[in-house]
Amino acid sequence: MLGTLVQELQRTEESRLRRFFQRRFRNHADASDATQESFLRLLASAQRTLIENPQAYLFRTARNIAFDQERLQRRRAQVEFPITDEKAILNVPTDAPSPEMVLIDKERLHQFEQALIGLPERARRALLLSRMEGWSYPVIAQHLGVSPNTIYNDVKLAMAHCMATLARPDRI
Repeated sequence: MLGTLVQELQRTEESRLRRFFQRRFRNHADASDATQESFLRLLASAQRTLIENPQAYLFRTARNIAFDQERLQRRRAQVEFPITDEKAILNVPTDAPSPEMVLIDKERLHQFEQALIGLPERARRALLLSRMEGWSYPVIAQHLGVSPNTIYNDVKLAMAHCMATLARPDRI
């Protein structure tokens, strides 16, 4: 019965409601969305409580939706400014690294790779499986056929070696 009531209201009042929103928003898509939202809110409320005058409730809901939308537009207008100076767009700061930082990072990566190459094979694999793949020490130990304490020591050795290599003053 509830679905039938909403369908009947939709059949009789939808065009009137859409015109109401069209006058308020001056945008067909927004008017359609708000019309649909009004019927959805009516249906949701009617499932929770008894609505004595569904038509009045529908139009009160529509007015509330329109007020909410206008309030949102006013808030947006306070923080969003139209761009009048196109050159200002070019001065917007960016999170992208500078060319110098890109070069520095590439050099550090190369030095880290060299530090990894200087490690014993098992220590290198243990470090990469732990840090890159996220494997736990017991899983790495089982995979490599050694004890978890050995993996702990290998990773500790590998980390110390890499940190010492990267901290050397001659690396610049």
